[in-house]
Amino acid sequence: MAVLPRRRIRGSPRTLIGGALRISREAPHAQPHEAARTESDELAELTGLAEPHESHEPAGPGRPAGAPGVQGAARTGARRAFLPEDFVVPTLVAGPRFRIRPITVHDVVKDYAAVRGSLERLRERFGPDWGWPDEEFTFDQALIDIAWLQKEGQLRRSFSYAVTTPDEERQLGRIHIAPSDTPDADAVVVFWVRDDQDDPALERELEDFVREWVVTTWPFSTVRFPGRD
Repeated sequence: MAVLPRRRIRGSPRTLIGGALRISREAPHAQPHEAARTESDELAELTGLAEPHESHEPAGPGRPAGAPGVQGAARTGARRAFLPEDFVVPTLVAGPRFRIRPITVHDVVKDYAAVRGSLERLRERFGPDWGWPDEEFTFDQALIDIAWLQKEGQLRRSFSYAVTTPDEERQLGRIHIAPSDTPDADAVVVFWVRDDQDDPALERELEDFVREWVVTTWPFSTVRFPGRD
């Protein structure tokens, strides 16, 4: 599998433990003089018009990094650099079986279909700890989630990738790479493959690739794989 040319994305590190993010509909402790924030305000934040507010929900596939949660405190990871400043983040990995590239808001239709096609297994895997995807996972919420994931990558806080077929006609799953919240690892990696795909060997093939990729291409010595190790 060949790694194609890559471009540099600069920004600040921040902890995010895998997966899409949930943004609360209201500020958790809004003061009386503060105007209520709308979904449009949230989306404006996530797409670069403002710095996102800190969340107070547990970090995970369905939650933003914020106060201490299931996977630990984001503030701990934020105090140390996640990546060397001169590291060039991979932007495309292409091969005969799948393509891997950073997820963007333009992927929302295919990504939403992939999540909806795997709801039961994703809830079994991520729901008890991280509450994602919830039972009312809507298209609008998916758009907000992916906008946040894209912003996190631009800021070099965490990196989320779409896994697609070679022709990019269908999204097969996702990969998420984030700072570790424990000192025994440099990073955590979460990935999944949709249930409604025809090849049962694909997830194992992706796992073999990802485990090698994150220690040979990325500047990590030790990586944790929550839910797989």
